[in-house]
Amino acid sequence: MSRALVLTAAIALGCTHADDYLIVTVDARPAVRDARSIAVTLVNAGATHSDTFALRDQPFPVTFSISAPGRTGDLQIAVDAHDGARIVGRGSTSATVEAARASVMLDATDFVVNTDYAGDQFPSDNAEAGGFQVAARPDGTWTAVFRDACMADACTVFARQFDPSGKPVATQAAAGSNAFAVTARPTASLSIPAIAAGQTTAVAVWNFFDTGAATTSGVACRAIDGTGRLGADQIALDTVGASVVSVAALAGGNFAATWRVIGAGGIDQIRMVIVHPDCSPLGAAQAVATGGAASDFLHRGQIAGSADHVLVAWVTNGDVHARLASSAGAFLTPDTLLASQTQTDRVESVRAVAASGGGFVVGARWAQKASTTGPGRIEVYRVDAAGARIGGPTVVSDQTGSDIDASNSFAMASRPDGTVLVAWHACGMLGDGSLCGVFGRLLRDTGDALGDAFAIPTTIDADQQLPSVAALPDGFVAVWSDASEKAPDGLGKSVRARILYPPSGATAP
Repeated sequence: MSRALVLTAAIALGCTHADDYLIVTVDARPAVRDARSIAVTLVNAGATHSDTFALRDQPFPVTFSISAPGRTGDLQIAVDAHDGARIVGRGSTSATVEAARASVMLDATDFVVNTDYAGDQFPSDNAEAGGFQVAARPDGTWTAVFRDACMADACTVFARQFDPSGKPVATQAAAGSNAFAVTARPTASLSIPAIAAGQTTAVAVWNFFDTGAATTSGVACRAIDGTGRLGADQIALDTVGASVVSVAALAGGNFAATWRVIGAGGIDQIRMVIVHPDCSPLGAAQAVATGGAASDFLHRGQIAGSADHVLVAWVTNGDVHARLASSAGAFLTPDTLLASQTQTDRVESVRAVAASGGGFVVGARWAQKASTTGPGRIEVYRVDAAGARIGGPTVVSDQTGSDIDASNSFAMASRPDGTVLVAWHACGMLGDGSLCGVFGRLLRDTGDALGDAFAIPTTIDADQQLPSVAALPDGFVAVWSDASEKAPDGLGKSVRARILYPPSGATAP
């Protein structure tokens, strides 16, 4: 049901007749919640008029009318939805004054995830380990994990859950809808969490460093069940110092995790393990790949599940490597080279997600070897269910940066309909005009683009960096580190999120 909100524009001239009205219908995405008013701005031939209308609990869609007798030409219509404290929806359209009807769709704005505001809160402050900090169950319930800035050298990993529209969900762990601590004991500032979600359970993993008298380090896991109840304790998956942990949900209900260690003699190794939904390991952690010498640099990997297979992808000395395993952890292929560095460019980071027809989509972020001012690029490759690359790369963006601030982590997520979201941050001249910005692009898992790159945050003051993304039933959620100090968190870095919807017709049939 809609109601008419009558707006007579300040640019109106002369008398108004019944047939002089342009009727504008305003609808909103599901994530535009609790709107109490809309603010309308009209621009025609250099003249601007603004007005605000109370919604009085009226649900979208709503309509208003514009009268501009004596005026002709293009008309810009911008609409903001307010909940009384902030803008919760924003949209715009172009029409002509002579048109009979126009429509505006309001997209959701970003919001703060963390509920403690003292000091910094961020999904990651490690440029290698961003991209793994949000996950969603098939019903759209999503969980973000993040860390604080460490009080008295003791750090905590937190989580918070939301429904598909971004409304906080009450959990047993929080005894309400606030964030809750995932770590059972303090860890150190090198710890960065990752999360994956299955049908009813999520697991958080992180590289832990016991503080105080204890000196144990390794990889820890803790389960979060469908009610938001934590497992009784964190469980160690490995007791060797680790970095860049990632985790993926598997079709059978288990999870697969991977990480990097530096072993004896300074030899790099990528490891993995299969874990049950309660975080107990199916077996011992095993090596996916091991460097041949201390000079070999194996790093920045990710694990992804597709059907009954898992794929681990990583970077070795600037090249993309991958290895396929069964959902039980049995390797099905050797270490396989997917993409080689060129004379001028090398790969800095890789990501992998499931493809809708089986197999995987692997992404690579490239940077110029001899320049930190080069444009950089992100490419994606299709990998079949046997672990073999299919065809050539698809360029997602050639404006991602080669500087150290921008050319590391990025994020990918895929939906069952074949829609993939790639997200990254870029800085300097490639940023959003206010230091570093977060950008995204939608494509099909076949490589076909679904529109151009777009800015993800609506709060863009200062730096926005290190995004993570997850698929929802009708869209995606993105989270990132935000340095804007905008309300409600004005005391340092915060975790911000936004619900994103593919444009009409962008998803696969």
